Amino acid sequence: MALIRPSADLRNNYNEISKLCHETGEPVFITKNGYNDLVLLSNDAYEEMQETKEERIERLISEEFDKRYENFEEFQKDVYEKIEQALKEVKEGKGRPLEEFCAEMEEKYGID
Repeated sequence: MALIRPSADLRNNYNEISKLCHETGEPVFITKNGYNDLVLLSNDAYEEMQETKEERIERLISEEFDKRYENFEEFQKDVYEKIEQALKEVKEGKGRPLEEFCAEMEEKYGID
């Protein structure tokens, strides 16, 4: 739920607004004369937003890898086994659509 406060609260209730920003991690929308004017964030929330898309992807992959595998060799073995299984199925004429295979890998490895 959006946190909306009038601009007068910046002067009169700064500490309360600051606490809201820090505790919720959510932005607080400040209105002036009934219209949106400012958006306030805690510094932590702002810095998190500044993380680049590439950094976020790298961090999420690393976190997911750490949750699922103790080492790279285990991960590599699992992926190679799946690829070999898919190639074998194709050679035997039992192959399934690439989309289905990719969906299974995405589900297994938590890719959104």
